[in-house]
Amino acid sequence: MRKIGVVISILFLLLLTGCWDRKELSDIKIVSGMAIDKGKDAKFKVTVEALNAVELSTQTASGNAPTVVESIEGNSVSEITHQFNEYLAQLLVFSHMKVLVISEEIATKGMLDFIDYLERNREMRDDFNIIIAREGKAADILKVTTHFKKASSLKLSPQLNQLLQDWGGDPGVRINDFIDELALEGKEPVLATVKLKGDVKKGKSMENIMSVTPDALVVVDSLGIFKDEKLVGFLPLEDARNYLWIQNKLKQTSLSLTCKKDDYSSIRLTDSQTDIKAKWKDDKPYFDIKIKAEGYLEGTQCYKDIDEIGSIESYEKGINKTFSKAIEDTVKKVQKEYGTDIFGFGEMLRRQDYDAFMKVKDEWNQTFTEAEVNVNLDFIVRRSGIRSKSFLTDLEK
Repeated sequence: MRKIGVVISILFLLLLTGCWDRKELSDIKIVSGMAIDKGKDAKFKVTVEALNAVELSTQTASGNAPTVVESIEGNSVSEITHQFNEYLAQLLVFSHMKVLVISEEIATKGMLDFIDYLERNREMRDDFNIIIAREGKAADILKVTTHFKKASSLKLSPQLNQLLQDWGGDPGVRINDFIDELALEGKEPVLATVKLKGDVKKGKSMENIMSVTPDALVVVDSLGIFKDEKLVGFLPLEDARNYLWIQNKLKQTSLSLTCKKDDYSSIRLTDSQTDIKAKWKDDKPYFDIKIKAEGYLEGTQCYKDIDEIGSIESYEKGINKTFSKAIEDTVKKVQKEYGTDIFGFGEMLRRQDYDAFMKVKDEWNQTFTEAEVNVNLDFIVRRSGIRSKSFLTDLEK
């Protein structure tokens, strides 16, 4: 019995032990964003946005800066992240990082080897947004104070996610997705790009938060296109939405359909499914993209009752014709201007016609430019909102 008692006592002692690597809250500072620029005197310049938790709470805020933004240059991102106590008194914790901003210069030069450290680091999660800072320094993106949660990175993360959910435009790429597509045969990666709009210097001050119209704002700009691990160009947001449609990632969006000159109808897409068939024919690849989608009439400038026979069908025909062509035009633009398969058509061909793909895999991007792509959109308008007749019809009489 005595031995049993000793064993039980030891077990209880084990349960009472603390965490060997615990850190007190007063000794740490949470990093919400990181930016990578090309250094002036070294390979990289790393900037971090660390949160001032007291200022983020409405109960404890006293008007001081909500974040601390500091930069250090060096040849290794890993080493730089351990040097920030040159400036800061608290230990930086990267486990809650929301945004990684890469400068256009870094991406264009293909200086992406630092991503190995981000993937390998056990303290970093894999769910943060990766974006490109267009026409400026990545560090400036983290320095803009904002109305929403005050911190730039805390605003950017939900901004990108909401854009994807409500309209499309952000590809929703995380670090594992980006790494997979860099190494994948038959697909090149893309990243969302942002741009700083306004006065950078004024955007750094607390007055930017107090203004009804901010002096500086970070906006989602376009889709960055990669080829051979380098940034080679950009697609406007309209084309970025078509890219998401092909990828079967389009959640919801609003489509503007021309009725007649300067008159438009707005259709809200609520559900969409994309299916791609790949085959090799006449010495080139063929891709048949079939999209089934549905939604409802969100608004119209066309003076016609929706309950009239044939009116819904006319909307559907217009949508199918207009946006089938728009998606095809996006593919042709990428083929002609960039010659890089961001759509994953090569991966589709590899899955569906392995032998054909293996013959051209080493020069797939060139083969992609010669591919024939056909888009067939089948859109169904389910309802017309809470009205079948527009008041505009009566005004026309």
